[in-house]
Amino acid sequence: MRIFKLLIIAITVLFLGSSLVFGQIEKEEDKAGSQWIDPAKINSKSKARINFEHTTYDFGSIAKGARVTHNYWFENTGSDTLVITRIKPTCGCTSTRLKGIVVSPGERSSIDIVFDSEKFNGRVTKSLKIECNDPVNPYLDLRFRAVINNPLQILEYSPLQIDFQNVPAGTKGKATINLTNIDTTESKIIIIEKPSGSFIKTELENNILKPEATTEMIFILADNLEPGPFLTSISIEIENKPGSRITIPITGTIGE
Repeated sequence: MRIFKLLIIAITVLFLGSSLVFGQIEKEEDKAGSQWIDPAKINSKSKARINFEHTTYDFGSIAKGARVTHNYWFENTGSDTLVITRIKPTCGCTSTRLKGIVVSPGERSSIDIVFDSEKFNGRVTKSLKIECNDPVNPYLDLRFRAVINNPLQILEYSPLQIDFQNVPAGTKGKATINLTNIDTTESKIIIIEKPSGSFIKTELENNILKPEATTEMIFILADNLEPGPFLTSISIEIENKPGSRITIPITGTIGE
């Protein structure tokens, strides 16, 4: 009986020790992954209010291996400071800013993501978990979807990414891409989302294409960008033709 009791005590100590180790690991991962605040400690009287322009986005067709971006814009419509306390992608294919985002009343900000399509084929749906100090909406999901190597896309493009390569600082880099309408009817190309601000200007030679016709799209970089690599993307589609959207990466490096 005494041996049995000693055995039970030993197993209990081992179990508690293991639980403590796992607890430490979880806390370390939380600390490393984001500026995490226990939702239970969020002030329930806070008047911060988060209001996203949209919580889902459709990239449309993406070439396999492409890395594309999207900005989920939101506004603090409340009267207290809004704090994004945690951002957690549900897949290693998605990267984003994980630290706390602080937004004053009436101001806007965004959660910017990069999706790497390297390991996927076909239809993909992914999400991010958001926690904030808005007591009305403390937990939110942001979602996006895409089709990798879509065999049914009706707007082809070449090359598969807009690569500025190396652009000397203080100069306006230029890159082009060719778009081809492989549908059987005349089509009008429209831009769904492009890099925000004056970062990149776009010029479309002809936005109405007959079947099998090709047009050139020109991209011009601003001349006041900071040195270093950059990555963004542009989403376009054919008007009134569901499923025609494509998203193309835009990349390059600004030299010293």
